[in-house]
Amino acid sequence: MAEFLWYWLRWPSVEAALSNSWAWPLCETLHFIGLALLVGIVGMFDLRLMGMAKGVAVAPLRRLLPWAVVGFVLCVITGLAFVLGIGANLRGVHPYTVAVTNVFLQLKLLFVFLAGLNLLAFYLTGMSRTVELLGPGEDAPLLAKVIAGVSLTLWIGVVWLGRLVPWGLTPETGL
Repeated sequence: MAEFLWYWLRWPSVEAALSNSWAWPLCETLHFIGLALLVGIVGMFDLRLMGMAKGVAVAPLRRLLPWAVVGFVLCVITGLAFVLGIGANLRGVHPYTVAVTNVFLQLKLLFVFLAGLNLLAFYLTGMSRTVELLGPGEDAPLLAKVIAGVSLTLWIGVVWLGRLVPWGLTPETGL
């Protein structure tokens, strides 16, 4: 399995594309736009469910959620490009080595996975349908507040851990 990942994670074409002077900054910009869409919209939605801005109905915020999905997709694509193209910035560093040694990257991916499970719980418990009809001044059920609090915590953790990923590069990665 390790040999398969070692081979699969090394895409010289991605490295070559990111070696251009404009490609890496473009990916960084798109990644931050994706984060702003994802964490900004999900954060507003979660804060409303937790009781802030009760004067706002949930339905208008819910209509913004597809843009959060666009942000998530942008982050996944550019994040994958960062890992696969690590050799463009750090010569001789293999993406597999980074993936198996960088604890901050591993924790970030774990938090993203847990946020996905939390979202699944939001839909499977029926909280999605329940909060959809909340009007101005109405309070969300306790379970919806808990799910929203966990979501907000996880996404803030994803951003924080993402900022720590460069510090997770160890001597094993060639630095």
